[in-house]
Amino acid sequence: MKKLMYLFVAAIMFAFTACGGGETATETATEVVEEVVQEEAAEEAAAEDTVAAEEAEATEEAEATEEAAE
Repeated sequence: MKKLMYLFVAAIMFAFTACGGGETATETATEVVEEVVQEEAAEEAAAEDTVAAEEAEATEEAEATEEAAE
């Protein structure tokens, strides 16, 4: 009976160790920071695209105005 109990305890210890996944708070924080940086980069890229589109529209309007004046 003692051997069975030791085997049971060893199996439980193994199960808790194996299910932990080895993830620490530092790894989780690093992942969160990386996600935030990626989101900010995407927002900056979208803002740059918007500015570029506005500049293109302004250029087209200026060209259209010049052609109309001629």
